[in-house]
Amino acid sequence: MTSDSLFSPRLLIGWIAAAIITFAVSLYLMGSNDLGGDTTGPSSFSRSAIGYAGLAEVLQQLHIDVVKSRDDSLGKLTPKSVLVIAEPRPGGKTERIMRTLLTADTILLVLPKWIGRPSRDKPGWLGKAELLPSAAIEWALHLVAPKAEMLQVDKAAWQTNTFAIEPSLDAPIDLIRGAGLRPLIGSADAMLLGELTDHNRTVWILSDPDIVSNHGLPRVGNAALAAAMIERLRSGAGRVVFDETIHGFAGVPTNPLALLFRFPFVIATLLGAMTVALLLWASLGRFGAPQPAPPPLNAGRQTLLQNIAKLVEFTGHQEMMIKRYVLETVRDVGRQLHAPRGLSGAALVAWLQRVGAARGVDIDCAALVGEAERLADGRRRGAASSVRLARDIYRWRGEIVDGRSEHPRGR
Repeated sequence: MTSDSLFSPRLLIGWIAAAIITFAVSLYLMGSNDLGGDTTGPSSFSRSAIGYAGLAEVLQQLHIDVVKSRDDSLGKLTPKSVLVIAEPRPGGKTERIMRTLLTADTILLVLPKWIGRPSRDKPGWLGKAELLPSAAIEWALHLVAPKAEMLQVDKAAWQTNTFAIEPSLDAPIDLIRGAGLRPLIGSADAMLLGELTDHNRTVWILSDPDIVSNHGLPRVGNAALAAAMIERLRSGAGRVVFDETIHGFAGVPTNPLALLFRFPFVIATLLGAMTVALLLWASLGRFGAPQPAPPPLNAGRQTLLQNIAKLVEFTGHQEMMIKRYVLETVRDVGRQLHAPRGLSGAALVAWLQRVGAARGVDIDCAALVGEAERLADGRRRGAASSVRLARDIYRWRGEIVDGRSEHPRGR
């Protein structure tokens, strides 16, 4: 590490360590199974009262191929498979997903009924469950049967039961009715399980989820009824696919490193690469030949005077400085020679001329003062003429004060 580096070695090591830790944590989070879905809601991953993990395990014990799909549920359907859409909730994103899912050939749609709040004390459990408003239930129903309606009853006598298995339900019981639906399990004026056929597509609508959810599955007859429904819908070696994208689950990347080079993550990858490149560039030493070091400042009166001269030259007031120097020199010489009190300006200059003539000074003081006064007209003069004027007034002072024989002319 050279002295020209922007960062100290300790700071650079800290930045590199922080980048490595951040990268490792990102890979861990991308590879973990916690993908932000509702683990206490109506999903096949949920073991809460309103979840469907129990139904998925029952089907697996019956040697049925069960898939909990986090992405591309339609692509996981094999011939004679069943797509289970359990309790979708209203929302723009959910509706777009639903309209894609409803193109499958065989569907079991379970209408929503409960909304639960997670427990603060026991992870994965419900703290409280409440009934959904009817508008939320009818939203899901109208996606497949726009003219159907739902109703709630306390008791129901099943006059139609294709499976000959009595469901066990507590009040309130959600039922549906409407034209175009064929009752598979129903009472005199409504149905618990209805069938909707459209060309080669078959949709079964289960109006009350308490038959297949975790809290209702252990009740007498419900597990057998749930298995019978699935077996009737699927054929042969068809699988059961639970779609979990409507519950907020996302797909697990097969290779977290490959995900870094896919859109939109590739943007973050490029930004990270640019950041590392700039950090390395800033931490490297200089390029090319070293710049010459500035000359050291010399101590002493000569250096101080040179700096003052440079400052005066930089400000551009050389003429004014020369004028003040000439006038102050004249007044100072008058004091040294004890000029009469009250003399100033032209009178003082005239008196000094008479004294200079008596002492044999050949430099005209009045001419120098006049030249200095003309410097105030604002016109810039050459540096040589200004220096000459300062030198002449200096010589005049030496000759008139010390005498021509004692004045060092060549200084």
